[in-house]
Amino acid sequence: MQIKDKKTPGQKMVKKMSLLTKWRLTSISSYVVLALGLVFFNESFYRLRAGFDTTTWLFFGLISSMIFFSGLAIFGKSIIYKSEIRSKKIWKEKQKALKKRKVEFKTANEKLTIQKNPQN
Repeated sequence: MQIKDKKTPGQKMVKKMSLLTKWRLTSISSYVVLALGLVFFNESFYRLRAGFDTTTWLFFGLISSMIFFSGLAIFGKSIIYKSEIRSKKIWKEKQKALKKRKVEFKTANEKLTIQKNPQN
């Protein structure tokens, strides 16, 4: 018996979300994670200036950089979602313009009549 690769409920929920919802969630969460990374960086700098052990402030510095760059990665994903939203909007506008042009072309051809003998 072969077990099918089932998705977790969270992955199913994310797949059902609209691009706009995904963009909003990722952009807000990226700002929160970036701010948290900066808070840890500030704490690391405080511990450096206060004279704590090197391992203490170095640990906080490493944690802050990991959190900050995770926030940047999430922000990059939100930019991807936003560009997908814009490209879909542009695609819909172009398709609408093509349909309109096609209708105008058909009506122009219907008005055009060709006579067999133009002198009559």
